[in-house]
Amino acid sequence: MTKRPRRSIRRAYGNIRQRGPNRWQARYTGPDGVRRPIGTFESEKAANAALARVLSDVYQGTYREPETGDVPLREYARRWLATRDLKPSTLDGYERLLRRWILAPLPSPGGARQLDLGSLPLRSLSHIMVSEWYAALLVATADSAAQWLARGGGPSDAVHVRAWARSTGLPVGDSGRMPARVWEAWRTAGSPAAASVESRHAGTVTGRTQAAHAYALLRTICGDAVRDRLIEANPCSIRGASQTRPAERVVPGDTVVDAIAAAFDGPSERYRAAVIVATHSGLRAGELFALERQHVERTPQGGVRLNVRQTLVDVPGKPVAFGPPKSDAGRRKVHLPPEAARALLAHLDRYTGPGPRSLVFATAAGRPVRGGNRSSMFTRAKRRAGAPLELRWHDLRHLAATRAAEAGATLAELQRRIGHSTVAAAMVYQHATDDGDERLAARMAEIQAARRASNVVEFPGLSG
Repeated sequence: MTKRPRRSIRRAYGNIRQRGPNRWQARYTGPDGVRRPIGTFESEKAANAALARVLSDVYQGTYREPETGDVPLREYARRWLATRDLKPSTLDGYERLLRRWILAPLPSPGGARQLDLGSLPLRSLSHIMVSEWYAALLVATADSAAQWLARGGGPSDAVHVRAWARSTGLPVGDSGRMPARVWEAWRTAGSPAAASVESRHAGTVTGRTQAAHAYALLRTICGDAVRDRLIEANPCSIRGASQTRPAERVVPGDTVVDAIAAAFDGPSERYRAAVIVATHSGLRAGELFALERQHVERTPQGGVRLNVRQTLVDVPGKPVAFGPPKSDAGRRKVHLPPEAARALLAHLDRYTGPGPRSLVFATAAGRPVRGGNRSSMFTRAKRRAGAPLELRWHDLRHLAATRAAEAGATLAELQRRIGHSTVAAAMVYQHATDDGDERLAARMAEIQAARRASNVVEFPGLSG
């Protein structure tokens, strides 16, 4: 025979009842009409306080059903991704990060078990759990990078130059661009492979970028789970985990670019003008290779300008497509200097189809040039030209923006020319070339000397 509770205290939307000595049970009815227990407490006062907190959330509209956080991270992340309005390339990157690093089981740092973050319910994610996953992530991404090194990857020329410079006593920083004279001295010395980077160390450096991107994505997903009121707080709170160290940026000189362009010979000669135009216009690769004949305009003054209206969408494993520029600022008109204009007009006459929708830079069959093919051709041209192998196609855009800054472009002009939405992004290019500060100091000295010469005043009685 079941004993009746000794005492029952009714509450609006909840009640407290005594279940035995020092055992008080609190229950409530949620906004959904479901009756739920809060817990059993040692005193009526403690049970009352717990019930009051829950009912306060109900009345204030901050109440959250306990089971809402039961959805597994894997299910919520995939649902989150499906509801986002993302560019195809961004979507592809997020899918790969989720599939490889966030939702895939990772060996724990000790190797005793697998950490399957994707199978855990959202409410079980904690700072400790995420920290353990992040430690496993660092090991996994480092191992992946080490395997890349074993397949033939390794330190870039920039790493070798920095190590060689330090070994010879040349002053260089821990990061950032190195002076052109250091690069020239390294090449004069025979381009020695001076960096003794162990595969494990190099893998950790490379792997940290992937780890940072994966962590940043997980933090964003969990942040939206907080806004959806599925969890109370974001468990991703590791300081600095989403920060990445910028890769070495190489700004090539004019002679280097000329040599690379000239090295586009044979079947690849049809892309030589693309190197020249990229170097002078600052267009992104996707914008450049999405240009159509109708986007090349002649100005009343006889010049040439490019009307940027679309970009190439090149996602691995999917057909090439065309989409809008990266942002509204990407829709712009870019004027070419005479050298690039002549190269482009000659290219149009020789290689571009006659129709207005014909791609300016296309394959011999008139199809879009995929990023992988472009990179392969660029690498072959760099090798033939003896150019730094760490030089990327994107560095041509950086050179074009640097040239504009050196020519005296204001931040607003530079921002508009390169299609950046913010002044902060455009300020990246406000530095000059490596010897620019030396030239600036020389110009300052000339101005000061001229000012002194023009301001000489002879005072009576003080001469002689």
